[in-house]
Amino acid sequence: MASPWTGRQVPCNAAEEEAFVEELEVLSGDHDVDEFERRDVTVLITALRGGLMPNELLRQAPGVKPHRLLAAHRELEGRRLIAEHAWRTIAVDASPLAFETFAATAAELLPAVISQLATIMHDEHRLQAAIEDAAEQVSRTSRRVLMLERRVADGGVPTAFDVDEDPTSTRQLGTLLYDVHGTGAWSHPMFLPPRVGTLVPLRIAALLGEDITAARRAS
Repeated sequence: MASPWTGRQVPCNAAEEEAFVEELEVLSGDHDVDEFERRDVTVLITALRGGLMPNELLRQAPGVKPHRLLAAHRELEGRRLIAEHAWRTIAVDASPLAFETFAATAAELLPAVISQLATIMHDEHRLQAAIEDAAEQVSRTSRRVLMLERRVADGGVPTAFDVDEDPTSTRQLGTLLYDVHGTGAWSHPMFLPPRVGTLVPLRIAALLGEDITAARRAS
């Protein structure tokens, strides 16, 4: 989804997302931070992808409720952490029991990886080797994406990624990380999202328990 708001159109980096959340906490004041709707998630993610801070967002969308955005962020981050822990448990243990126990939760972030491993889950030796290989690929991919994030934030393009054209605008730079066609680095099947702002629509839908087919149509 393209941002309906004006701004730099480059996703927030980790430090900016932390500042975004801190500003939401201040703006939330004495409001209870526990309820949100799906549209609040959409507003939150769209703002983070567009590089907007809460004060900038509120100037353009005064009806937005900071405490609802904060509730959405906390819920997504909590579920993301659980799914990340599930994958790391599988990667460390690498046993059929660990895989069977944690696969469904880990699949919320790494569906393609878990789906492939599930085909050999009853062959302990093959499963262990495949998990070790997948863990290395996930780690390597996540490091490369982090490097890309840093270079995008600095306004440069990393040579490690194949870019068809020279991105001369901030919008083009931002699409290296996320675009609506699913070709950005954050959509890579081996990428383990480290924070809410790096979640793409299918992973958000999985974390929230939504119908994946519907989410694919909406994304």
